[in-house]
Amino acid sequence: MKLKSKTLSNVLKILLWVLAGFACADLVSSIVYTASLDAFTAYIYDFYGFVEIVSSVLYYIAAVVYLIWIYCVHLDMKAIFPSFARSPGKALACILIPVYNLFGIPSIYRMIGRSYLEETDGAKKEGRWICSLALPLLLFMMISNGLGRMVNQADELSGSMILILSLVTLILYMCFLILCIQVSRGLHIARLEIFSRQSNDFNAGDFEETTVGQPTAAH
Repeated sequence: MKLKSKTLSNVLKILLWVLAGFACADLVSSIVYTASLDAFTAYIYDFYGFVEIVSSVLYYIAAVVYLIWIYCVHLDMKAIFPSFARSPGKALACILIPVYNLFGIPSIYRMIGRSYLEETDGAKKEGRWICSLALPLLLFMMISNGLGRMVNQADELSGSMILILSLVTLILYMCFLILCIQVSRGLHIARLEIFSRQSNDFNAGDFEETTVGQPTAAH
């Protein structure tokens, strides 16, 4: 069984690594801005504008890829774990519906993490990572959105506020990246376990068929 989310997982990881790299550059620029406006204007301003433009474009691309990835991940979860309760469509609703997504986003990862913990032998570490990051992800998303609105509405940009926003953005991207890595790794391990179990069951059944009907040695 081929994982439907495998290719998208690799694409999303690349996008998130690039976004995390730009977030690091943004953080450094914010530190310079906070320390010295003159130095920022003289040496960083043009580079900072380039980082902002490219980051914005990559962010929207990554957002679209992320939604498709979540859909495919849930297709894989349903295929590997027949008892997995959440459908791909409901997973998208958990992310896209305002207010409901305050519950929905962490619940997506908690359900995936619990499935790894309860129904696999080799993906328990991945399950623990995913469950532990579910609430911090939501927390940093809320902080990032709130600070972003404050920065956009402010008449004068505060260096400390920009610095905090840059740091929160970097942490948020790293949370998404770690979750993407752990979810895809857990799916790979779970798929191998299912394949191994099916092979063992097939071999056991084949052995039983070959032994049935063979004469029993007389004692």
